Amino acid sequence: MSSKHYDIVIIGGSVAARIAAALLAKQGNRVLFLRNRKAKAPAWFHSSLFLEKLLGVLGGRACFVAQQPIQVISEKARVTLSSDVQLEDELSREFGDDGKAVSQWLEELRLQGIKLEEFFWECGGLPWPSLKAKGHLKLLSLKRRINWSELEAPVSQSIERFSGAAKSFLIDLLQGLSSTSVTQLSYSRAAMLWAQTLRPENHKEPDFSEMLNKRFEQFHGAKGQIDDLKSLDFNGSKWTGGQFKSGGYFRADSFLLGDKQWLDKFAPLEGRKLSLPDPPSVYRTSNLAGQLSPLLASRIICGGELPMRMAIEEHEKELRGLIVSDARSSESLVRLQMEAILPFAKYSLSEDSLPLEAKTNNKADCAVKPLASLPIRIDKNLYCADRTVLLPEMGTAGAALLGWTLAENLGKKNDKAKA
Repeated sequence: MSSKHYDIVIIGGSVAARIAAALLAKQGNRVLFLRNRKAKAPAWFHSSLFLEKLLGVLGGRACFVAQQPIQVISEKARVTLSSDVQLEDELSREFGDDGKAVSQWLEELRLQGIKLEEFFWECGGLPWPSLKAKGHLKLLSLKRRINWSELEAPVSQSIERFSGAAKSFLIDLLQGLSSTSVTQLSYSRAAMLWAQTLRPENHKEPDFSEMLNKRFEQFHGAKGQIDDLKSLDFNGSKWTGGQFKSGGYFRADSFLLGDKQWLDKFAPLEGRKLSLPDPPSVYRTSNLAGQLSPLLASRIICGGELPMRMAIEEHEKELRGLIVSDARSSESLVRLQMEAILPFAKYSLSEDSLPLEAKTNNKADCAVKPLASLPIRIDKNLYCADRTVLLPEMGTAGAALLGWTLAENLGKKNDKAKA
């Protein structure tokens, strides 16, 4: 029976997996990409240093569009984030004398985020799980004067200096951007997320997803269906290959878990080494055409108790809102918090899901993992290519960072093996 050998097999098509697939194929690696359905990047998509570099390498600069404004709307404040609006003026208008202090704090957060992105770029991506990489991280951290113990503290500790409406605004802002409570969001992740939010460009779909798919095909990547995967082989020390239901075997040097919903394909995985966070709650409104204020932006952070944001977009030829909140939310809580955004609109809510944000029954306690020591390696020669597990707060910019990290390190590993 036929058997093919691949350098890397990717199972599941998350955004980070598709980025890694295109980059690895471009490097000349033999890549098999198993996925079941066409997917696109989420609507809430910020740029980043790594995304900019990625599109430069793959020739996808046309996927960028001008920054889309974001409105932060809560009971006590309404602030617009846009390149056409002076943020300091907006904050002074809303918070008076406190506005300048909020503006200075946000600028410090942005500069720290830029510094961290440049740091990871110099590292070749996120810290790789090897002694050499850990040593390089320590030396570079000393050189760049990066104190990880301070950066990995919850950002809520830094916000405690504020009070009243200013404090509520910062909490709403960061929770809306990350879909995470500020008590669970580290300062380092908040900094990178804020720096990415203020970049002058956003992405354009479906152009971005089509570009990744086209480049993978151009660089001779092989595709298959997960439904056709019968089993994966484990020899007691590492994953070695697999078998298809339709017949045929394959061998591989490394594996990437591209989407957490396919973790069971790797059973028995020792001790279930990958802890899975609860997925966000996602709802889609019914048609909002004719019910929206002309002053309302297409991307809105909804202030309140729960982290919540909404993207207004065309869906099935209707104008609908895609609402993302954390796992604690319910339809009644979402409606309550949306009253400040859609006070007079009549709409229904239906549960939805983000592209490739698969739900799971795993309720493991998933504390925020330090950026300096993310568990990228799951087991032996199996690596995680699902940013919703490692960087759930970081959006597609996090996917670009993770995809680049995997391509840089696994590509180098395979180059050494071939030599």
